[in-house]
Amino acid sequence: MAIVLTTSAMLLAGCSETTSAGSGSGTTSTVTSTSCGAGTSVVACTPSGSMLSPYMTKTATKATGSPIVIGTINQDSGAVGAFPELTEADKVAVDFVNSELNGIDGHPLELLTCNTNGDPGLSQSCAQEMVTKHVMAVVGGIDIWGTGIQTLTNNGIPYVGGVPVSTESVQSKVSFQFSGGTWGAALGLGEYAIRTLHARKIAMIYTDFGPIANSAKLAASVFERHGAQVTLVSVSAINPDLVTAMNQAAQSSPDAIIALTADTGCKPAMLTAKQIGIKVPLMYTGACAATDILSSLGSAANNSIFNVEADLNRSSPDNVLYHDIVDHYGPKYGYQWQSAGTVSFRSLINLYVVMRRLGVDKITPTAIAGMFRSAKDQPSFFGHPYTCNGHQLNGYPAMCSPQQSLAVYKNGSIKQLTGWIDVGSFAR
Repeated sequence: MAIVLTTSAMLLAGCSETTSAGSGSGTTSTVTSTSCGAGTSVVACTPSGSMLSPYMTKTATKATGSPIVIGTINQDSGAVGAFPELTEADKVAVDFVNSELNGIDGHPLELLTCNTNGDPGLSQSCAQEMVTKHVMAVVGGIDIWGTGIQTLTNNGIPYVGGVPVSTESVQSKVSFQFSGGTWGAALGLGEYAIRTLHARKIAMIYTDFGPIANSAKLAASVFERHGAQVTLVSVSAINPDLVTAMNQAAQSSPDAIIALTADTGCKPAMLTAKQIGIKVPLMYTGACAATDILSSLGSAANNSIFNVEADLNRSSPDNVLYHDIVDHYGPKYGYQWQSAGTVSFRSLINLYVVMRRLGVDKITPTAIAGMFRSAKDQPSFFGHPYTCNGHQLNGYPAMCSPQQSLAVYKNGSIKQLTGWIDVGSFAR
């Protein structure tokens, strides 16, 4: 069980996001509204220009018809790690859709939730329950084993977004992902190190477990093709020693260090880097940019670079809308806006738009999968447009938008550092 606890945190690393205030990249239009205010519906004050704008009602309209059932499979609790914020994000999005957007042509979405508890057997049981209950699609959460995805595949039920943390989630023909996971994180950070910082020697720390090892080795092969020398430093999945790993990475005299770590691994890595006086750029996954981690580190986190998968410009229409929805509906479910739940929220909204485009009479699992499979440069809520042609990142056909952007932590705030990085193009 200790192995799972450590690796689940690491797997989360690649796609956790932060939406902290900071300078945006200037790639989206700006709005002045930042909050709906108490007692005001979200649609009454929503900004124009959001990807949801074409589907907004003029006034809040509650769906009252027969429900359309969708599901979510997530690791909500258990000794192996708990990520309830992803399920909470789904509930917030569904509540908004049903309360204000008239659901799907007057029919509310009904969310069937299932907790894997970090157990591969329960992952399969959850998927079988989705089949039995005839859900139209499953919104992915964090399922470190992904064993249930094969059951969904066998029954043609789309597995939409969430955090892609298993091989199945990035390989299944019914999986459609709007995050690059740890694969995207490693490639995005490396692309910036090589092409912008002109690094010729890169050290990369990773946990020697399944998809994380795969992502590190993929990135290393890409970096080497681009002329960089790579030192891989693996840490055990059981009680990983990040202090020793950071020292070992520094001993290779790199031009940049990438640490594919998260949660409890972030702080010792950053503190060690400061203690031994590392001067080269230090790059971490977005999970290390969590407010509680950064606030506890003080100057040790200064100038750290993180991967994110969103435009951090707080005045962009999707960003404003997201905060308004969370301000209005989040407290009911205990959901806080700055979390990995942003990826799950995005996935549910993207699914909702596909179902709205189909119309209630044409919604089937096959039709939903077909719409995603044929998508080309479709707007993705609070993220990079998606194309589900199976070629956005070669070898990982379920990734529809693995693109990354980077942010830097300076003087107590996170600021956007780059625009979108096409990691698929970089990897080819």
